[in-house]
Amino acid sequence: MRRFLFVAVVLAYGLSLFAQPTEMGPQIKLAEEVAALARELRLAMYYAALAVYAPTPADQRLYAQQVVNLIEGEEGEHFVAESPMQSRVPGMLQRLELIRVVLPPAIPPTKKRAVLLILNNVRTFLEFALGETLASLRRSDVATGSEHLRKAFAFLYTAWGVEVDTPYLGGVWLLLRHLEYSQRPGAPGRPRP
Repeated sequence: MRRFLFVAVVLAYGLSLFAQPTEMGPQIKLAEEVAALARELRLAMYYAALAVYAPTPADQRLYAQQVVNLIEGEEGEHFVAESPMQSRVPGMLQRLELIRVVLPPAIPPTKKRAVLLILNNVRTFLEFALGETLASLRRSDVATGSEHLRKAFAFLYTAWGVEVDTPYLGGVWLLLRHLEYSQRPGAPGRPRP
């Protein structure tokens, strides 16, 4: 939990540093989308955890639906707005595609290949999490719903990734690292030229 908080604080600090010049338009858009993806993924994990421990089927469905909404966004087939006043939600799956589109052409080919592989991995894990969350919504008992939501949480957590440099399938943490939005000791917190 401490790592997640650290990454969130560093991400906010790093994003504020390079949101200044206007000529960095695509980089700023990329930074905003990556930050929003990370925020929404963390929020989806939170709702999935709440759904696992929900005391009633109605509570469980409420939390599970929030996970679906965060993954699919308002354009999704299974999106259910809490109220007509709910703000627009693009969804993590759409954000992944937008990140792919706004990747700067100056990214070295090997790094770009790694970023594209990570984006595909994150998409796959989000789709698995969506499937398990939808399965939980079709259940009427809390125990069976919780089984599906534990799997959904595991897929969301895997989509987040782990803080390692060794080879693994990759998640948002590694995406942040490859796009240089994570803070390392002595690093200024902005993309390198």
